[in-house]
Amino acid sequence: MGKYWSPLERLSTWRKISVGMWAPPSDPTIYGYETLIMEDMLPYLAQVEEITGVRVSPAVIAAHALASIFGKNPDFNVMVVNRRLQKRKSVDAFLQVATKGDAGDDLSGVTIRGADEMDIVDLALVLRKKAMKVRKGQDQDIEKQKKSLNMIPIFFMRNVLQLVEFLTFSVPIDLDAIGVRSDPFGSFMVSSVAPFDIRLGFAPLVPASRCPIVALPGAIFERPMVVRGEIIAAKVMQMGVTFDHRCYDGAQIGVISRHIRGMFENPHDYLPDMDYWREKAAKMNLEPKAETPADEAAQPTLH
Repeated sequence: MGKYWSPLERLSTWRKISVGMWAPPSDPTIYGYETLIMEDMLPYLAQVEEITGVRVSPAVIAAHALASIFGKNPDFNVMVVNRRLQKRKSVDAFLQVATKGDAGDDLSGVTIRGADEMDIVDLALVLRKKAMKVRKGQDQDIEKQKKSLNMIPIFFMRNVLQLVEFLTFSVPIDLDAIGVRSDPFGSFMVSSVAPFDIRLGFAPLVPASRCPIVALPGAIFERPMVVRGEIIAAKVMQMGVTFDHRCYDGAQIGVISRHIRGMFENPHDYLPDMDYWREKAAKMNLEPKAETPADEAAQPTLH
């Protein structure tokens, strides 16, 4: 008995070119997005800021949502090393930060260890402090890395990055002492594209990071939506998310998606009430929100 197929006799020119040009698919990427209704989240965040004086952005909420679901489901906190799934020992968030460099706008980021043990104000405060150091060029580790990378010719960059990735993840000994950080990017990445007025975007998985999830919260805008049985012009935010299919299938992605959707759309069911924030503000001596000048309020911020 022969094969269950036979050659196609007539091919168009483009089909001949395309078959010869591309290799068989080998990319494990899954793309998805949610349109999140922000009608309850925005007033909630405004109240938190009024009480604590701390601005909590949607990017921070996205990081908190991912960190909390990873904390509840340790088997989600994984990466692929040497073709095997490995479980991370802590839930760490990597939030990307826009910076200015000699060559113009650049992209860097900060890693927040133990993110699942922090509330949204803790996350926002740590992010603000670390992002400020990065933007001012005061983060010594990042500045050393930038200086080293800038010395490498671009045609050697791929080989150098592959070597660093190998030393970071595949070598079974701790090389932190010689500057090769263990898992520097953490469990997942979050990068806000809202400051660029992008409503929906998707990011590639970054091979050297071993992050199996990259989330991009977008700009908030109005769209007709059904809210509590009525069609209204609702404030919504779309968030594109990229998953590594080697780490997650539909079942795990469904759990993550429902958790993110629930937190953004029903914050009072997932996040502390205002009494909690009043007590926290008193314990940490946080000042209530001051009035923001109109010109300052108009300036965009990344996270």
